[in-house]
Amino acid sequence: MNVLQAGLTAAGRYVKAVMGDNAYEVYLAHHAVTHPDTPPMPERVFWRERDDEQDRNPQGRCC
Repeated sequence: MNVLQAGLTAAGRYVKAVMGDNAYEVYLAHHAVTHPDTPPMPERVFWRERDDEQDRNPQGRCC
């Protein structure tokens, strides 16, 4: 059961990464390393900025 559970967890993380659902977590990790002296963007602002950037620079999106 542990092997199955670990496999499902890994598959879930993979799908989240492919879909971009973990983008804020990746941003937080990057920000902590590169800008430790400044607070990160709140999550709501991050997603708004990300969506706006994709609208300004559309690249290979399905929708």
